[in-house]
Amino acid sequence: MLVFGQVTNSLFGYIGLFFIIRFVGLQSWGYLSFSLAFIGVLSIIGDLGYGTAHLKYLSSGEYEEGVCTGTFLTIRTVQTLITISIVLGSLFIWINVLHRGFQSNVEIYAIILLLPYFFFARLKDVPIIYYNSKLKSARMSIPQITEAVVRNSLFIILGAVYILRIPGYNTVSAAILLAIIYSISYFIYFLLSVFLGRPWKVNRPSMELFKKYTKLAYPLALASIIGSVSGNIDKVLIEFYWHAVATGAFASLQRIASPITTFSGTISIFFIPLLMKSQGSSDKNFKTDISLFERIISIFILPLVIIFVVLRVYVANLWSAALIPYADILIFLTLAAYLVAINSAYSSSLVARGLTNKIGKITVIALIINISLDLLLIPPDVFEIRIFSLGVLGGAVSTFVAMLFETVAYRVTVIRAEKMKPDLRIFYQLLPILAQSMFLFGITSYIKIYSILLFIPVSVASVIVFLGVAVLSRQITLNQILEFIRALNPFSFGKQLHNE
Repeated sequence: MLVFGQVTNSLFGYIGLFFIIRFVGLQSWGYLSFSLAFIGVLSIIGDLGYGTAHLKYLSSGEYEEGVCTGTFLTIRTVQTLITISIVLGSLFIWINVLHRGFQSNVEIYAIILLLPYFFFARLKDVPIIYYNSKLKSARMSIPQITEAVVRNSLFIILGAVYILRIPGYNTVSAAILLAIIYSISYFIYFLLSVFLGRPWKVNRPSMELFKKYTKLAYPLALASIIGSVSGNIDKVLIEFYWHAVATGAFASLQRIASPITTFSGTISIFFIPLLMKSQGSSDKNFKTDISLFERIISIFILPLVIIFVVLRVYVANLWSAALIPYADILIFLTLAAYLVAINSAYSSSLVARGLTNKIGKITVIALIINISLDLLLIPPDVFEIRIFSLGVLGGAVSTFVAMLFETVAYRVTVIRAEKMKPDLRIFYQLLPILAQSMFLFGITSYIKIYSILLFIPVSVASVIVFLGVAVLSRQITLNQILEFIRALNPFSFGKQLHNE
């Protein structure tokens, strides 16, 4: 169910992004991306690890659902309102006290119009985390799919307006319209998430539970704060030094690579609840599940990773030829997304064991690495020293290096905590990786697949090669592939929702 939802979200997201980049332009997308990043940098108290704490306590059943929901709803509402106040206060100080500005006034209006989006994006965590803890995949998927369809349908309509040049189409900046679309679609997301969970059990918040949430979330708080900065400062710096078009290109390639992380997230989203149950059986099962989850995530996302890396120029061209000069960014963003995906098995195991302090330390170091490298690699010079500057590419390289550190650190930490031997079976997946890569290099050395009519069949054929070698090398079975395909069946939604 979640797999189908993610495929649908990615498909609509790609189509919507195509219409915006190709027909509205990278500059407007750059303005919107900067505005989202500006809010993101300032949302330092947006989570503070309370979401993870709420998921753990809901999954454990230690407290009544109503008490957990009421406590978390109060926490999340206060966090969100404080963040909105910080954003508005920062704008006031920047513009009216310091008398500074932005590349365009459009960005100011876009930031303000995105505040409802941020509000509902934060509050939707209350129902979504509840569905996660109860393994209710249909209730998690339907709001996500609806939001993606609404938002990207409006993107398509906006793109069509620009194609047809309907009178008055450029009266209002496209970036402002995009901001309004985001706020509307996430309002729908929130309403539908709440509607599907009726009747809700919401009791008065518990101070005792709040203290327990805080104790569990505390080690993750610093990571959450730095993470808000780390995940957005690259686009802020790119906007400052290289302006809106470069920001739009970087953000576009992030969006193109993002399905790798989000798709793997749909597979791994139930890891914490499952590992909570697994640790109740035996340590052997718990340890086995960690490496098994890692290999499952990896085998299903690797074909897409290889396509994005090997065919990066052709992938960028599918959206716009204007992205081709930035295509190498896709290598590092894709590899970073892959590392994030396979790390989820290890981070989930630490949460299940209650070792969130370990996650916090690893994440904080990784984020500091990311921010430091962003500040070093993105600007054209640092104290007039230009040797380190990679420009826009620097943002992607920074992310990759930070995720590489996390990959090593998580494995060392879990191996020591569980007193287990390293499981190297994931490296057996190098066989299908090499097969698919050689196939793609061979094809593209003779044929330039810029046309989507060539790109799709070549990509599909390469996936078949990957899966064929994976089956022959016993990395995956044919039944598992068929089960995955059946998970994409849209007609199972009604039955799944009824069962839940």
